[in-house]
Amino acid sequence: MLKPINQFIIRCSSSPWKFALLFAGFFGSLQALLFIGEKFKPYANGAKPFDLQNSLHSDQIFMQLANYSDKAFGLYYVFTTIDYFFPLFAGLFLATIWAYVLRHNLPGWYEYALRRHLFVLLLIPALFDWLENIMLLITIAAFPAELSAAADTAVIMKQTKLAATTVAQITTAVIVIAGIAITIKRKLTG
Repeated sequence: MLKPINQFIIRCSSSPWKFALLFAGFFGSLQALLFIGEKFKPYANGAKPFDLQNSLHSDQIFMQLANYSDKAFGLYYVFTTIDYFFPLFAGLFLATIWAYVLRHNLPGWYEYALRRHLFVLLLIPALFDWLENIMLLITIAAFPAELSAAADTAVIMKQTKLAATTVAQITTAVIVIAGIAITIKRKLTG
């Protein structure tokens, strides 16, 4: 299962138009989520969708749901549909950057990552995002019944997603900076 995904990432990192399509999917889905997030607020007593509230606590979920209009529920379902694509595009985009930079600047690391299918690790935040979405949908669908376990799990998945995303972004930044430094060193030393 990991090998085909890893190979897809490698192919995207070798093709400017595939890389551009991944970026377009990432950027476009992010913009759609932010747009819906703003449109959502008037129908939810000023609250953003849960996915855009990084400091969300499970007790806040039920308080906010009580203020959702029918329009808010409808917009949330559209939002969450897009939110299944956004983390996938984001993870693939970062993984493609890793593959490109490592292949061109750190070939030993690239071979190591290639053999062990490590580029797929950049999709871990997407897995936690999808689990968060599923738990939130279960919580919303059951409302006005308060499924505390589902809400608590959604918040745990959110916090895990945020931690995994931070690690992915920091390691990507380190790899890009290392790649730039190696490129500059090559140009300076001939």
